[in-house]
Amino acid sequence: MYFDLRTYFRFLYLAFFRAKDCHFRLPAWRVVRLLLFFSLFPVFELFTAICLLLDHVFFPGFRRLELPKPLFIVGPHRSGTTYLQRLLARDDAQFFSLRFLEIVFPSILQTKAIAALGRLLGRRKERLKAAIRRHEARRLGSFSAVMHEMSLFEPDEDELLLIHTFSTLSLLFLVHASELEWLMYFDEKASHKDRKRIMRFYRACLQRQAYCHGGTRILLSKAPYNCFRIDSLYRYFPGCRQIYTIRNPLEAVPSMLDMARAVWQSAAAMEGFPLQAGAYDVIKAMYRYPLARFAEADAASYEYVVYDTLLQHPSAVVRAMYEKFGYELREPFQKILEAEDEKQRAYRSPHEYSLDQFGISREQILRDFRAIFARFDFGVAVAPEPETDRVEGPAPGPRSGPRMPSEKE
Repeated sequence: MYFDLRTYFRFLYLAFFRAKDCHFRLPAWRVVRLLLFFSLFPVFELFTAICLLLDHVFFPGFRRLELPKPLFIVGPHRSGTTYLQRLLARDDAQFFSLRFLEIVFPSILQTKAIAALGRLLGRRKERLKAAIRRHEARRLGSFSAVMHEMSLFEPDEDELLLIHTFSTLSLLFLVHASELEWLMYFDEKASHKDRKRIMRFYRACLQRQAYCHGGTRILLSKAPYNCFRIDSLYRYFPGCRQIYTIRNPLEAVPSMLDMARAVWQSAAAMEGFPLQAGAYDVIKAMYRYPLARFAEADAASYEYVVYDTLLQHPSAVVRAMYEKFGYELREPFQKILEAEDEKQRAYRSPHEYSLDQFGISREQILRDFRAIFARFDFGVAVAPEPETDRVEGPAPGPRSGPRMPSEKE
């Protein structure tokens, strides 16, 4: 059983009867939303579970499908993960990514039914698609401004696949963050049983979509919370590559806190941000944990991409990545990269964030992220870090990556 029924009932209890303990108010509109969610969600998941089961009957070949060295983008939020994913996804001769539609409906049967519906609609399909996009712009415009442009038809973070298991950080709008701490530190705190349940489901969903896409292209995944699953990705996707996008913490921290505050205020119906300290701890972990794990990995299995360099010179960053991982750079995609270079020269971010609004000083960031500033050239000088803070680089010579226990262990 992939669905975490125990957590579902616990969250139902907390959302309605311990809302104040979770820093939530319960105005009438939130009560209605919670009632709709907790009543309709199990029905939808029952339908999804039936479709996933039928996949084994009608499309059993997906289980034998090997994912050829999938590529995981695992950087923190606001570090260029979405931009890099959607740029690489345009090399559709080589990569495929899950669109939001395929995340909501992960079954092969569902995917093929939607494709069949599109064929039946014929020319009306594009008109319907345009109407849906206009509706998305109206309904999701403010949310897209906080997060990233969202659409059923665009590649998105496949972390959301795990909402089908009721085991994802996307459920933070229901309960206090402490209830999901084991997901925030997945490799370290999740039980073996939960890791196995979640990662097997995640892998099976990705296999299904690879099957729908012909089984030959490389999976291109983006999920910031995979920062906490570095070891699990190596274990369940042997031979995978990981790209860690990293941004100057002086810029990234206020940006990520602003995003977290906006999402929380929307869900909690409250002013302020009482969970800021916890959010700040998660941000620090999203920097420290991946770098510590990559220090033990085969240097050929991962790459660091610096946010500013990516935005200023996307073509150079992608070309270097292709050369390292042995991807073929075909002429159509080369032209896309050249056009992207021109586009980025004129780009100016519409967002400005200040640490002052969160009561965090520059000195605190320099101190808390000292190992990051020492490791990467962000143009900021810091004092040498203590041994306990240091994040080492990869050891020289061939490595086979972190030693991962088998699924039977």
